[in-house]
Amino acid sequence: MGSKPYLFEVSWEVANKVGGIYTVIESKSALVKEEYGDHYFLVGPYFAGKSDSQFVEKPLPSFLVKAQKDLAPEGVKFHYGAWLLDSEPQVLLVEFDNELASIAKFKTELWERYGVDSLFSGHDFDEPVAFSWAVGKLLESIKRFGLKKENVIVHVHEWLAGGTILYLNSTDLEFSTVFTTHATFLGRCLASSGINFYADIESINADEKAREIGIIAKHSLEKATALNVDVLTTVSGITGKEAEAFYGRKPDVLLPNGLNMAAFPDVQDITVLHRQYRKLLREFVQYYFFPHYSFNLEKTIFYFILGRYEVRCKGIDLFIDALAELNEKLKAKDSDKTIIAFFFIPTWTSGVKNQLIESKSVYQHLRQNINHNMDAIYDRIVRAYAGEHEFDIEWILGKDFLDKAFALQRRFKKPGNPPLVTHDLADERSDEILSMFRQKGLLNVKDDKVKVIFYPTYLSGGDGLLNMQFYNVMAGSHLGVFPSFYEPWGYTPLEAGALGVASITTDLSGYGLALKEIGLKKKLPGTYVIDRSTFDYEREKQDLLAILYEYTTLESDERMELRLNANMLAKNFDWKLLVKNYFEAYEVARLKSKVNVA
Repeated sequence: MGSKPYLFEVSWEVANKVGGIYTVIESKSALVKEEYGDHYFLVGPYFAGKSDSQFVEKPLPSFLVKAQKDLAPEGVKFHYGAWLLDSEPQVLLVEFDNELASIAKFKTELWERYGVDSLFSGHDFDEPVAFSWAVGKLLESIKRFGLKKENVIVHVHEWLAGGTILYLNSTDLEFSTVFTTHATFLGRCLASSGINFYADIESINADEKAREIGIIAKHSLEKATALNVDVLTTVSGITGKEAEAFYGRKPDVLLPNGLNMAAFPDVQDITVLHRQYRKLLREFVQYYFFPHYSFNLEKTIFYFILGRYEVRCKGIDLFIDALAELNEKLKAKDSDKTIIAFFFIPTWTSGVKNQLIESKSVYQHLRQNINHNMDAIYDRIVRAYAGEHEFDIEWILGKDFLDKAFALQRRFKKPGNPPLVTHDLADERSDEILSMFRQKGLLNVKDDKVKVIFYPTYLSGGDGLLNMQFYNVMAGSHLGVFPSFYEPWGYTPLEAGALGVASITTDLSGYGLALKEIGLKKKLPGTYVIDRSTFDYEREKQDLLAILYEYTTLESDERMELRLNANMLAKNFDWKLLVKNYFEAYEVARLKSKVNVA
């Protein structure tokens, strides 16, 4: 084969966190870099004021200097450096404002060459096309003037970068090309609309359906890329089924998603981390609920769902319905358990609710008052044990401490019920999640065994309320619930498993299907897979309810077994095992393309 080919991996999410593709790329970058060395480049968009915090700019290698000089007259600009990850992969961040100004020309070419119908497209289509066109020009220049004799592999992710493949196909140069669709755009839209399209997927006219629901531009670009690439890949068999139905082409290679498991805690640390972050969640619960009423924190269980605001696709509707029935079931059985169900679903907010800011502030003052007096209190407890004084609460705690504590406690208490949402939304009356809470009777009243908290902002570690990273929230919780109706892969249950957290997924997710192929323990699988492929919503709800209820009955050693089993399953998806699929796709592309492989 000779020297390693040059590999350019292109995505809108290189050094630009939007969704799960960012996790795919950054978590496998070290292993790809290990394989391809300084022949590996990640290519993404450049955003002034944002991108500079994501990478360190470096001097251009000689072949990039040639490309820079060649492209200068056209106004194509790019930045070279190292992405600020542990692996420090090389990145090319490409400006596309100049191409955006000429977008009509590029869209005309896409129509004339490939039938991409973008007549009524908007800015959310035009920006990625301008970016991918600029990347195409850059790679063309690199090949023409810098890497004339080298094999060049171009791997693009999703339709947002698909124009790069179509641009390169119009040149007279030889590239080996790979396209990965992480979800079909049509499939996602149909699922969001509540259509059980899997049931009759073979009878769907994809082009007509895309035109009917107003997504023909993105669908036709995605399809054109899939049909004009050397190697088509998808992240799971279920997405491969969509590709075959909607594009008329089966994937050549499957690229299941993985994680860098070395970056996650060892088995020995799982319990320690759970207790550490559970403590922080319990503190949050105290200033969220206890101003109104209290319950036993030792018998409180944390469930959570985390993801995009897609009520149908993410199974948010199913989770809420099952929680409503769980609430009634636990009340009927007079259970001593309390369930806190977190909905970490980002949407637009105008900030944390004032009542929660005040409750948190008073709670912190309570803790500070206790900490400030703790040495004196401890000393008086010892003296009481030694016989100096009776165990009198006022003497041990001190009158000044009690007076201040009672005053703070009076400020802490509030009438009514705890809120359903942590932040102020634009219109709480019409918000879909809050409306479902109210319709199903999940109102956070004192007698409810199931309490719900809609947390509509990203868990960045500095959101002004919880101030925890989402991995830490996951580690402190007991059970992740991801009953997705549409989930081409599903990173969150895999991430939960890597953190030693039990979770629920479905057989309509790529990860769920992969787990079923591996085989699951019947009693305590660690990650449960419920069946949603028969499209019987009532049965699906009962299956989910059964797991949610069963978890409340488990002993601590059984919960620990669940955590360990979830972790063992996740280890099957270490990038060290899965990255070989990418290398296979690149080799297939090299052999299928016109590139001289002698």
